[in-house]
Amino acid sequence: MDFLPALLTALPALDRGEEVVGPWRLCRAGALDLSPGGECRLEDARDGDAFSFGSGIAYLVLDKDPRRPTVIALLLHHGDTPPVAAGEDGDRVDTDSKVLLLHALPAAERAALLDRATAPGPAASTVGAELADGWMMLPDRAAGGPALVMVVDADGYRLVPVLDAAGRPTAVLVHR
Repeated sequence: MDFLPALLTALPALDRGEEVVGPWRLCRAGALDLSPGGECRLEDARDGDAFSFGSGIAYLVLDKDPRRPTVIALLLHHGDTPPVAAGEDGDRVDTDSKVLLLHALPAAERAALLDRATAPGPAASTVGAELADGWMMLPDRAAGGPALVMVVDADGYRLVPVLDAAGRPTAVLVHR
């Protein structure tokens, strides 16, 4: 998690739309419009455990491999206060399909999203052309979401609460 201090420091710049230079690519994926339910699930695209969170703003840490970009970490800021430090490691997230979803979709729409995410692109890769940068955000129903689709490592990820200055959970970090 050596990227976390840089990510937390960069959040205000990312919110302003600025590019942040560093050893990782950092980006603000956007806010998931989860109304009316207000809850999203994080899960492997094919199966596995699902974790529920409140709606929030998603930030990504991406590797710099231009051939096959993957998401190193996702920070979902769901609180009202700025995140400043990681808490203790939490649950493991299986990522056998190499596609991780953060969404509020029913099962049928989740299956359609998986088909879209894995449809071969021009290079006939196992990842869809829309995921050429390692992720795609579908902010609302009109776009096929709300959903954040991420190409990830198959070895699994960890969930870590991220705390504000008073020690309260204000975000969750999903990292490999």
